[in-house]
Amino acid sequence: MQLARGLKNYRAFRLPLIWWFCAALVPFVVSQVVRLHQDNAVSWLAWDYAGRITALAILAVVPSARVAAFRRDERQVSLIEISFWIAGVLLLERLSQWPQRLLNASFPATVLGVYPHPIGWLNAFDLIFGLALVAVSEEIIFRRYLRAALQPYVGDGTFAFLVTSVLFGAFHWWAGLGTVLLATMSGCLLMLMFRRSGALWPVALAHYIVDIIAFA
Repeated sequence: MQLARGLKNYRAFRLPLIWWFCAALVPFVVSQVVRLHQDNAVSWLAWDYAGRITALAILAVVPSARVAAFRRDERQVSLIEISFWIAGVLLLERLSQWPQRLLNASFPATVLGVYPHPIGWLNAFDLIFGLALVAVSEEIIFRRYLRAALQPYVGDGTFAFLVTSVLFGAFHWWAGLGTVLLATMSGCLLMLMFRRSGALWPVALAHYIVDIIAFA
């Protein structure tokens, strides 16, 4: 009986990678929904951190998912080229600010919540730890892991590139139509950067810098 149960559990951990993406997405989305009902920055950020850490933990405990999500990648381009990519991501984010605000203002019903503006020590903690967690968790799950999870079904070409970017944009559903479209465009550029650089850390760094500028 124990052997049969052990074999059943082992097979469960051998589920396709896309299943574990869906499992990791659950705490992500639950935390987003709960955040919408928080009336102070501390609880808002606590739920946000909890959802992201839980999502990463789910991938970390499953051997096949852990390999796909946390493998070490070798950088394939120079640091100078990476700096140009980061500058390009920042430029896109700056140029998209006005269209983003216009769309959110034109469709206010799509804006269900906003990122809080903590003060004092909480602001410093969020800028250093919180936004780093945002960048790392989203890049691991939506760039590296989702790319690997989708490959058996849609390959690694243009369609996979579009699907990962659209899903990344849809993940920002609560922040308004303009934010969803901006996130989708940013997802396209970040995926291009990931494919070009071969390593995830430059992409996560670009994401972090964008968020620092946006929320500082």
